[in-house]
Amino acid sequence: MDTNEYLRRCALAVECLVPRIGPRYREMILTAAGAGAWDIAVPDLVGALSEEDVEITTAEKEELRLLMVRTGAPLTHLAGIRTAGHRPA
Repeated sequence: MDTNEYLRRCALAVECLVPRIGPRYREMILTAAGAGAWDIAVPDLVGALSEEDVEITTAEKEELRLLMVRTGAPLTHLAGIRTAGHRPA
């Protein structure tokens, strides 16, 4: 994934998933995204989804995994996000 594709996919992931989290993290993530700080916005989004036990699709989780790998962020919180019909151990 080249840089432009990465930036586009980060923006799309935040746009689609940030409405599902509570206000506690939403503003912080939107501020980072608005500044183009995707290396902060995406991992914070993943952390918020995990902490708030928000269910996402398998495709959304895979997209987040790809973006997290690109940022070099640890995947620890990603493992805690449940997908439809699955609750993490």
